[in-house]
Amino acid sequence: MQNMMTGWLSLAFLVAIAYVSGNTLPYGCNPVTSSSFKNTSRSLLGRFCEQLNGDAHPDWTWIGLNFKLPKCTLCCAGKSTTGPDIYYNISTLPEPVCASLKTKRKATRNSARSTKN
Repeated sequence: MQNMMTGWLSLAFLVAIAYVSGNTLPYGCNPVTSSSFKNTSRSLLGRFCEQLNGDAHPDWTWIGLNFKLPKCTLCCAGKSTTGPDIYYNISTLPEPVCASLKTKRKATRNSARSTKN
């Protein structure tokens, strides 16, 4: 009987840890609401978050926000289709994607500067 009770307590403890770590807002993420996931057009960053987290959280909707250079970090926020909870994590984009985004950002800045003059 005591072994069974210990097993249940361990399981309850693991569930509590998973809930807290996934639903707490990590540094670098802004809070989002359920309405943030209603936009059906998916950005490149949202698709990256889905690909990165799809195995652990299949059938969730993902958005990417707060992209930061130079380390190419990104806040991924995911929401289950069956519950109200929102899961957050900080991810790093792969180097080729990061390099492409840096190049586009630099071109956009140069274009904005040339139109001001």
